[in-house]
Amino acid sequence: MLYFIIAIVTFASYFILVPELFKYYWPEQVESKYWFQILSMQAMHIVVYIIVNGSYGIIYYLNHPFFEQFKVEKKPWPWHSDKKEWIKLRNETFKNFIINLIIGILLAMAFGITGVKYRFDRESLPDLWEMIPQFLFCIIIEDVGFYWSHRLLHIPSLYKYHKQHHQYTVTISISAEYSTALEYLLSNLLPFIIGPRLLNEKLHMMTLLIWIGIRVYKTLSAHSGYVFPWEIFQYIPFLAFSEFHSYHHSHNDGNFGSFFVLWDYLFGTSNNYYQQKWKDNYGILNIYNPLKSKAK
Repeated sequence: MLYFIIAIVTFASYFILVPELFKYYWPEQVESKYWFQILSMQAMHIVVYIIVNGSYGIIYYLNHPFFEQFKVEKKPWPWHSDKKEWIKLRNETFKNFIINLIIGILLAMAFGITGVKYRFDRESLPDLWEMIPQFLFCIIIEDVGFYWSHRLLHIPSLYKYHKQHHQYTVTISISAEYSTALEYLLSNLLPFIIGPRLLNEKLHMMTLLIWIGIRVYKTLSAHSGYVFPWEIFQYIPFLAFSEFHSYHHSHNDGNFGSFFVLWDYLFGTSNNYYQQKWKDNYGILNIYNPLKSKAK
């Protein structure tokens, strides 16, 4: 119960404190919507990336039994398997992050040329009741786009563009955005931005920035390799939490969804995961009973 309360409080805090912070510092007038959009989106991405990965990094470094009891895979962490190879992979991952940032900037510039139609004014800063249905809309659009683009990249003829991401058979948070340029564009950026673009002037730029925070945190958590009971993702029905995605990496099989397990369930791409979960007790928590721990 304590973990559930912590999950609710931290989840609610993001949607209360972050909007208030934006409202306090939001400029009276945005001189260049084009550049404000590009720079603020990348800044939000980088800030969330550093904070969340930094937090997980401390936990990895501590290697404390309290945290390790929530580790999904029985396999060792990459730095315990082969330190030399890990250092090489880590450096490649950070280089790749910079490349992907540039791709994100170029895509934002391209969309900006077609016209920036989001609201930027201080007078119409959205409240939570406006943002919630827009977040849900963006999540649904992103989830559909990610599932099908991700599944497409597992077709043998296209897998070469996705293989890089699967160098991490045991996922850690920084592995989330480790991908080829084509995959990053097709599976990460486009499914994410389609929802906001469809909303256009109905969407305030502040909402888009908060949506970036949601998406980045969700993918870093899904790749963290941990199922922490104080994270809200473990309690939302039908959500594709970290154990679900860890199976995809460790077995390179099914579980293509981003936010939800629905598409995988409907199209049978999560069948092997559920079969192994019940027969071989895969994972750390019973998804239908979060209080039932995995037998060690």
